[in-house]
Amino acid sequence: MRKLIILGAFIIIGCSTLMAQQAPQFTNFMFNKLVYNPAYAGSHEVLTLNAIYRNQWLGIDGAPETANFNMHMPFLKDRCGAGLSIISDRVGMVNTTNINLSYSYRMKVSERSTLGIGLMGRLEQSSIDWTMTDELQQGDQMIGTGQSMDIQPNFGAGVFLSSDKYYVGLSVPQLLKNNLYTDMNIAENVQNYYLMGGVVLDLNKDVKIKPAAMFTYNPSAPFEADFNLNFIFMDAFWIGGSYRMGDSFDGIIAYQFTKQLRGGMAVDFTTSELADYTSGSFEVMLQYSFVYEKNGVTNLRFF
Repeated sequence: MRKLIILGAFIIIGCSTLMAQQAPQFTNFMFNKLVYNPAYAGSHEVLTLNAIYRNQWLGIDGAPETANFNMHMPFLKDRCGAGLSIISDRVGMVNTTNINLSYSYRMKVSERSTLGIGLMGRLEQSSIDWTMTDELQQGDQMIGTGQSMDIQPNFGAGVFLSSDKYYVGLSVPQLLKNNLYTDMNIAENVQNYYLMGGVVLDLNKDVKIKPAAMFTYNPSAPFEADFNLNFIFMDAFWIGGSYRMGDSFDGIIAYQFTKQLRGGMAVDFTTSELADYTSGSFEVMLQYSFVYEKNGVTNLRFF
């Protein structure tokens, strides 16, 4: 009975997540900016591939599982950037897949700073597997049968100002409330507004400190804030932590194996009432940048 109650609760959570249209959470948001902001495309100045897998609230049936792959690169002598992001998210009986194509126009605003202005086109697909409902609920006219699916287009926009020492970005990945939401009686506002920023500071020649934060605002959902602090040793070993307001404390480690390859892991320790039912969440991250001396880019990118 307890498992059925928990599964039922997460079916509700899954539906309400869809209704509020909150994007999937990532503890490694600082390594995954393209998901939130199309103006980030091309900011690494080289072709960069990134993959993240997140398993949220371990031990609870129907809890969120999210996978994301993205890639982006500059072109036209770094004046423009292009990116692709694919996100697959499963919560209870709700499955969503978003495919985002991003374009950014990048202009120098100072000797070391670049401003990107980005647009995003996206396809949003959502499906509900009604066969996952409790057998005792079969026949309820409020519950569907089989599977239902819909695909709709959407658009987003953002700005991203960065240098090798700092970044700040503002974005809205979803500008439209399309039929995917109106047909499913979704909440009034599906627009998430993201404000993110971070800096990297030298403590000494071998240690850097990198604080970062991201704020999420949606008039139809609770305000969200993520705060992160990482220490970077010898430009190779990352260790730090994050706090997600009202949800979790998180531990983060990463290692720069080469100039091209970085891998990392995050573990979330739940602080909400769900802590009685779950041992927490985890993420794994892998990033590869095509950094070569011959293309004129030899420095590591912390953003």
